[in-house]
Amino acid sequence: MKGVNKMLRRLARRLVGAFFVGAITASLAVGCRHAASQGARPTLQWVGEILFTNGNASGLVRYGDCLYMVMNESATPLLVYDIRDPQHPHLLRRLSAPGWPMRCRLVGNRWLWTVHGNGEGFFDLSDPTKPRLAGEREGPPLKFVSRERFRLHPNFTYQTCAFETTLFYGTDKGTTEIYDIAVPQNPKHLATILTGVPMLLDRKRLFVSGDKNPVQLWDVSDPAKPRLVGELVADGLPFEVRGSAVAMGDGKLFVGVRADLPNLFGAGPFPKVAGGIAVFDTERPGRWGVENLLGFTVIPNAISDITTLAYHKGHVFASDTAFGLRVFNVREPKALRQVMVDRQGGELSAVAFLPKRHLLAVGQNLSGSVFLVDVADPQRPQRLGFFHHFLRVWGTMAASPDERYLYFQADLSRPIGMSTLFTLDLQDPSHPQLTSVVHGVARAYGLVVVDSTLYSSGGDIFDLHDPARPQRLPVRLPCDGYQIAHRDFYLFVAHFAAQTPQGQQGLLSIVDIRQRTRPRLVAQLPLPFGHRVITMAFLGRYLFLGWAQRTSGRRPSGLIVAVDIADPAHPRLVGQWDIATDLGMPEFITYAHVWTDGKWLFIGCYRSHLGVFTVREQGSRVQLHKVAMLSGLPTAWLMAGEQGWVYRVGLDRIVTIRIAE
Repeated sequence: MKGVNKMLRRLARRLVGAFFVGAITASLAVGCRHAASQGARPTLQWVGEILFTNGNASGLVRYGDCLYMVMNESATPLLVYDIRDPQHPHLLRRLSAPGWPMRCRLVGNRWLWTVHGNGEGFFDLSDPTKPRLAGEREGPPLKFVSRERFRLHPNFTYQTCAFETTLFYGTDKGTTEIYDIAVPQNPKHLATILTGVPMLLDRKRLFVSGDKNPVQLWDVSDPAKPRLVGELVADGLPFEVRGSAVAMGDGKLFVGVRADLPNLFGAGPFPKVAGGIAVFDTERPGRWGVENLLGFTVIPNAISDITTLAYHKGHVFASDTAFGLRVFNVREPKALRQVMVDRQGGELSAVAFLPKRHLLAVGQNLSGSVFLVDVADPQRPQRLGFFHHFLRVWGTMAASPDERYLYFQADLSRPIGMSTLFTLDLQDPSHPQLTSVVHGVARAYGLVVVDSTLYSSGGDIFDLHDPARPQRLPVRLPCDGYQIAHRDFYLFVAHFAAQTPQGQQGLLSIVDIRQRTRPRLVAQLPLPFGHRVITMAFLGRYLFLGWAQRTSGRRPSGLIVAVDIADPAHPRLVGQWDIATDLGMPEFITYAHVWTDGKWLFIGCYRSHLGVFTVREQGSRVQLHKVAMLSGLPTAWLMAGEQGWVYRVGLDRIVTIRIAE
């Protein structure tokens, strides 16, 4: 018996020793892993990008065989086309220009003028294919006329023309004042046209638009004695004339038109949101009306806003703010044909990443399309196809579990009002096909798919047993908001301006969805009053929100909010940081967006920066520690990513960023 006890004691000592050795070994291993995580800091490398042209196609003008089109609210607002073959315009280059130009005009024989209230530029056209921004002391006399005496906006922007030493200025009274500006500092008044403001100067022909007649043609060979040649009478025309969209050629007058849109994706009718062109016979001077109408065409099943026209070799070029460039063959006025379109514009503001297929879907909030981008080789992203829906999309889109179908919610607040859920079949991402439209959904900027159910931040719930045709359920979420995210059995719905008994404020709502048709609100947490885009990312026990705090009408300031959701029924606010003052990412206007790869927290700024942060607990609070930052990035609302890569969704491009450790 003693021998047995002795043996058991020896065995116990061995087991205890083994336990302590194992514990020490494990502790060292944990320490090594911790040290490695502290030492192996990531670096960010900008390695690829794909460009889109953002903005609205607001104005165009022709100069010889070149066409210039300006994009309002664009990073590259001046587009230069070669139109020697008018049916196949070739985009030569995208150029920067001051401000956000709404119009472009020729000034004299050499200068292109781009203009808006927040900036104007004069470009030397000595080489028409390569406009050169003039230096401070270069330019036509118009450049040196006082902007106090003559208002830049809206007068110069929308209703002023010039040629060499003559200025045709549209006044607030709806008249045209003509000046000799040979000496820019001392303009000399020459004459007044009382019936309208100038829209287009075509050599010695001045097109004027007034309240009574949308188009008047004046001979200004002698600027001191303008002579009315003809005017368009709108009475009896089957459309509304757009006075700014005029051109002339081969004895014909071409005008942009507005008409009612009978149907858009099964909804309608919508007044005056369809666009097109009309042709009038103007060989005989005088009053032109319905009897002179040779033909017209309206772009079917589309929202269109044609602002300016140019004529060249039997073709009319149109700037369409809702689409881009349109080209019409007008040789047969009774059979006008749209022969070419170049999709330009929008602003990337929505995203869904399909990891199995290495596809990025990006949506736009201006003149909207959804584009599909192949990121199988992140260094060389490739644009595949797009679907144009004319509306706007913000925030996050969603895909079916097999990633064949894409769901996005698009709306248009004005002029017609519309909020719709779209489903696209992405079997061939080069040619996405519309399979379903659900009208009348609550406006939302976030979608999430959980198994066979699609949830909208606006509160709508859809059955996806037929993923090509979502069916709206009669039950709704017990809350709504701007953005939505999913984890385990819960939805997290964030609202930047919810109505509460205390007034408008931010709000995080948590919904239990274990019973799909009986969603249950389990908690709500007040958050700061915010503005626009919200993004959300889960890391460990925390939910991080990219926010834009707004108080007292001030410009928004980027904010990161951390919420402990270990117990979803009792969420706790455990940290908030101003990205400029607290996180060292200074910007004038700041919106913050977040993403995580499961290890690091990535925080992006609207203007320039992308930072990488560790998350550390300190008592009941959370600390963020910056370990890497990349600056000089293009402006962006959002980002997405996968292991080793971040995709920054800029306003006019997607930037691919490698995460290296």
